[in-house]
Amino acid sequence: MIRSIISIISGYIAWMGAVWILWALSGYDMHDLPPTGFFIFSVFCESILGLGSGYLTGVIAKRHVLRHSMVLAAFLAIGGVVSIILKTGQESIWIPLVTLFIISPCVALGGYIRKGEVESFS
Repeated sequence: MIRSIISIISGYIAWMGAVWILWALSGYDMHDLPPTGFFIFSVFCESILGLGSGYLTGVIAKRHVLRHSMVLAAFLAIGGVVSIILKTGQESIWIPLVTLFIISPCVALGGYIRKGEVESFS
């Protein structure tokens, strides 16, 4: 149980920490819509980071790899939905939409990739 909690928290911290660093280095506020070029770049980077965090969650969990990554993906999706509700009518709604429809599935895919590796060694 403790390993499960640690795996999900670690995956979230890895993703959010790297995203925070990306946005801090860019000089843009991560709560506002940046210029299109950086927005596309950040979606690409955050997707890759999502894959990595889902994978990391599975590595730490060791058992039920996909389930743990799916929990992390669900937390991110819920956060995206809450942000969409809170930001309705604002142009920055694109950022939570990306989290909901692109980043969360990437996290789940990272867990799926790890699950495939674990099963191939069994």
